[in-house]
Amino acid sequence: MPLPTRAPSNAALAKLSLNDKVNIVTGVGWDKGPCVGNTPAINSISYPQLCIQDGPLGIRFGKSVNAFTPGIQAASTWDRALIRERGKFMGEETKGVGVHVLLSPVAGPLGKHPAGGRNWEGFGADPYLQGIAMAETIEGIQGAGVQANAKHFILNEQELNRDFISSTADDRTMHELYLWPFADAVHANVASVMCSYNKINGTWACENDGIMNKLLKQELGFQGYVMTDWNAQHTTQQAANTGLDMTMPGSDFNGGTILWGPKLSQAVNSGQVQQSRVDDMRQCAGNAQDQYPRGCP
Repeated sequence: MPLPTRAPSNAALAKLSLNDKVNIVTGVGWDKGPCVGNTPAINSISYPQLCIQDGPLGIRFGKSVNAFTPGIQAASTWDRALIRERGKFMGEETKGVGVHVLLSPVAGPLGKHPAGGRNWEGFGADPYLQGIAMAETIEGIQGAGVQANAKHFILNEQELNRDFISSTADDRTMHELYLWPFADAVHANVASVMCSYNKINGTWACENDGIMNKLLKQELGFQGYVMTDWNAQHTTQQAANTGLDMTMPGSDFNGGTILWGPKLSQAVNSGQVQQSRVDDMRQCAGNAQDQYPRGCP
């Protein structure tokens, strides 16, 4: 599919109904589109269906595509130009098949636990090296005209019981180790960030005000959009008010639980979520249709 463009934010916003705004930030549901994540087309502003695809090695679901070198091996070269070139090739192939957002690169897990099931996706246990590799990969991917997605935010350090565990870290540990690579990702103008499955200090990552609003959007100045890991959302109102901008895939894996869509519209109409928050979600997530990331106006 061709890479779409969008109307200027203020002009487009005036043409959108509440239902349109909510649809832009709500996936169509699990296994209901051409990609692993999809949003519906919005005809009022000629906004095409958004196509989001995994993953860290390039296109995960596709035929006759490349599996690129794992992040841990790319980082072991200590070659910034080579890491950026890897990202560029990943982006070019992603754009070539019509995907708009590539769910890559990975800074969580950091790799602190040697037996971690997804350590190979990231760039090693050194946060400084992780950050440099994140930035180079993002600039390579987005330089090819595809949106990058930095994941998994944050303290996503193991696969075992990832849907239930609570990761605990004090402020200094968070800033000096786990947040560092994401700071470099934000400085590289990454288009989107994926919040993770786990809890952080007792609160789910995808509805954690201290993580998404305070650390990511305020302290780091992130101007893009925050999307969930797949089926990592647990509430309607709290997720909206603590900084979540897009839910993926839009339902649980059985298709029975939908926390945004009509429920988010109801929350706005009842005053539980402010219209301005939904406008902000729309402006953030709507930028995913740009050829290059511009952030939230």
